[in-house]
Amino acid sequence: MDTNKLTYGKSTSVDIVQTQGTPNNTGSMTKKDVAVDFIGYAYADANAEADMKGVTPARGQTFFFKDDVLIGSEFTSSWKSDSTDFDDSKIDMIKKGSTTIEEVITLIGEPRGEYIHPLVKNEEERAKVYVYSQTIVSGLTISSKRKELIVSYDPATNIVTDVEFNQLNVE
Repeated sequence: MDTNKLTYGKSTSVDIVQTQGTPNNTGSMTKKDVAVDFIGYAYADANAEADMKGVTPARGQTFFFKDDVLIGSEFTSSWKSDSTDFDDSKIDMIKKGSTTIEEVITLIGEPRGEYIHPLVKNEEERAKVYVYSQTIVSGLTISSKRKELIVSYDPATNIVTDVEFNQLNVE
């Protein structure tokens, strides 16, 4: 989906379903200590070309709502053609209070997600979101990895205000 057509703080779940079709899953959850509703889309194809050997190529797009108003989205892909993998060794180069969001994009790449308040602390801030997930199936063993980078910034100055990195490995 072209997330440029979305308006954070205005688009609704109906807007998403009208453009994306019927979601694979819907529900409610707590994200960043906020109770939100979500709509999720996912697609996997073991015969497609993955970004790494042994990975099952999959894509996922999730939209988050508060009171049916869009407050965030995330896209992840382990397909070679649109992989969202990013170099997490560069995260320490992002400095709160001095790095600009443009410098983050040059360093890490184009983000495929965004958050607004209440998924970011301050109403005037926004966040660029990077998410990468992969699943490896080897015989009867399944392992999963997920990493996410959330870079909050002040849109008036484009200066980074917060950096949050989370990683989960499940075997």
